[in-house]
Amino acid sequence: MSANGSRPVEEVDAKGIPLKSSFPDKPPVLVIVTLIQTAVLVIGLAIAYVVVTFVSSESSKSAADAKLDLISSYDLGWLYLGTFVVKYLQVPIVIILAEARKASKVNLPDQHAYKVMGAEGSKLGYVLMEVEGDLGKFNRAQRAWQNYHEQFPTLMLQYVAASFAWPLESFVCVSIWSVSCVLSASGYVESASGRMKGRLPGGFAAATIQGFTLIAAYRALTA
Repeated sequence: MSANGSRPVEEVDAKGIPLKSSFPDKPPVLVIVTLIQTAVLVIGLAIAYVVVTFVSSESSKSAADAKLDLISSYDLGWLYLGTFVVKYLQVPIVIILAEARKASKVNLPDQHAYKVMGAEGSKLGYVLMEVEGDLGKFNRAQRAWQNYHEQFPTLMLQYVAASFAWPLESFVCVSIWSVSCVLSASGYVESASGRMKGRLPGGFAAATIQGFTLIAAYRALTA
């Protein structure tokens, strides 16, 4: 690790690019991302099913049934299914990014590799993010903030949709996700690997909200 624990010491080439990607050589990125995303989807759907079937109160179940009938009567099951499609078709984009990151060996927290232009530019290394000291902490904090905004739009879309049928259950999930984002940001400030702090509960909470929307879509479209 570096002196302040911000990044492991890496061997780099003459222009400052790491010699090894943070991704393992095997299995392929496509397999890694697909397995992770499928597992999260299945677990989130399973949690959502357990919650709406066994955990929710009888009054909540009755209210949800009435609201799902309303969703079906307006043919809005497609809207709920659409929130899932928008969310899940981000996965191929994530795979494209991950494969490019692996090939380029541009590891986190770096998001771009800049070239110095001009007559003498070719003699210089690529420009990457500062990772040491207070500037490094600022860069990683900025990345944590951007990570939040990258997840926020689709998460809120599904949260609003799910809340119509299951408001309390969705509120609990989004609260867990929000706390998870704070914990992740506090860890990311200290190191790139620290971003995983608290991420697991938040990931499953978001997946559960997605599960609610899938259950609503299925029940509305098959009613």
